[in-house]
Amino acid sequence: MARPREFDVDDALNGALQIFWTKGYEGTGITDLLNAMKIARGSLYKAFGDKKGLFIAALKQYETSCVDPGVELLQSNKIPDGTMRIQMLFDTVILAVENDNDRRGCFLCNTAVDQAPHDTEISKICQQMMEKMVEGFYCALKDIADQSDKEDKILRSRAMSLNVAYNGLRVMAKAGYPPSDIKDASNRTLIEFGLL
Repeated sequence: MARPREFDVDDALNGALQIFWTKGYEGTGITDLLNAMKIARGSLYKAFGDKKGLFIAALKQYETSCVDPGVELLQSNKIPDGTMRIQMLFDTVILAVENDNDRRGCFLCNTAVDQAPHDTEISKICQQMMEKMVEGFYCALKDIADQSDKEDKILRSRAMSLNVAYNGLRVMAKAGYPPSDIKDASNRTLIEFGLL
């Protein structure tokens, strides 16, 4: 009979996510992970296989806790104005810096730059998560497009560009730009897209 796990997987994954997000894959050691997850070495390997397996699980935890809520905001029918939904998502970047001094950037963006170029499995996961965001922007744009502008190809291209701009704001936060500069960049993007 298999012994039940002696730790909460979600709590442990959140601990791993936070340390990977702060220190990066290469900068995070097994001891860092064990301390952050509050589990024993054997439990880590039994539950996740190895460091890479744990990293992928943490990346998927980020998808659930951060990417999916962003996509839900962009697609929300509770906020009928697609323009407002996009503005609200962009504002989350500024608020994270202003309210919490959160300079970690986006874990997905960090992973796409740091690990995806060297690992096809991680690259594929990053692309799937970014496609979710593009689909969210597409949904918001579709809700505000004129009938004549509803050409799918154009809207999808604009959605991709908005996702690139959003990721750029997250990188600015990580790079240490002041909130006022991030806000200016956000406003310029929204103006260029006719959303402000």
